[in-house]
Amino acid sequence: MKTRPILITAIAIIFCIFTACGQSSAAAKVVFSDETSVVIECTEDGGTLEDALSALSEAGELSYEGSQSEYGLYITGVNGRTADETAGEYWAIYTTLGEADGVVYSSAEYGTYEYDGKTCASASYGASGLPMAKGEIYVITLGKF
Repeated sequence: MKTRPILITAIAIIFCIFTACGQSSAAAKVVFSDETSVVIECTEDGGTLEDALSALSEAGELSYEGSQSEYGLYITGVNGRTADETAGEYWAIYTTLGEADGVVYSSAEYGTYEYDGKTCASASYGASGLPMAKGEIYVITLGKF
């Protein structure tokens, strides 16, 4: 019966490896990047845009800065460019993810961003609350009030 605990432990270890021990992340790739915009395509459902940014940053595909607040991640810089708030600059998020499970994640009413023939609408949620959905596009771009 000593093999049973070993077998259970081995299964738990394998499960943690394949699920990153409960960490939520999304598979995504950067399809365009410069100092004022980053376009990300989600290749696998799961996690949030913040999770994808973290994974892409760790992989060296982009860099970003931000601060956490009660509302989640507030993006202050992308690829070495910090938004100049005194000049009315901010980092805006746009996405092709419209509505999912009865939740509206973006609205063209507040602006759009065109990329590769697709219209991305202004995100209704920040990076921490925006879910990653396979095939959807997420744009972080420097905006001005």
